[in-house]
Amino acid sequence: MAIGFTAANIVNFLAFFGLTIATYTIFYFGKSMGSKNVSINLFMLALGINLIGLSHLFRIFFDTETPIILLATIAAGAFFMSMGMIWVFYEKGTEVSRMKRREEDINSIISTLKDKYYQQGLNEDDLKKAYSGLLNELAEIEVKLNSSKSKMDKS
Repeated sequence: MAIGFTAANIVNFLAFFGLTIATYTIFYFGKSMGSKNVSINLFMLALGINLIGLSHLFRIFFDTETPIILLATIAAGAFFMSMGMIWVFYEKGTEVSRMKRREEDINSIISTLKDKYYQQGLNEDDLKKAYSGLLNELAEIEVKLNSSKSKMDKS
């Protein structure tokens, strides 16, 4: 039982590591979707992925030759899975930064509307109409941002 740095062992280890990370990603997003507990279907999905990853780890300890097509498929799968996870985290971060930019824009619009009102360039009714819609949108954004922040703090 020789464990060396062969291409097969490296690919199997990376597949195990990537699938394990995917399992925790599933749990993270499963919990952040609202409920306090991970649902049974997400648990089963994560368990299945983790067991497949564990099978790749076990392959390292056995002296069997792995066909190159299997190694290529495993490596490609691990690559696409890693890119998918990176993409999911990137989109989540982009969504939060987009909401923060919109919040800043709304605050700037509100400030501009107040200035126009004080300079008598805007009547009170128009200010109230614009102001109420903007305040509703601002409140929604703040709730979403606070929700994202509290989910991050709990993790």
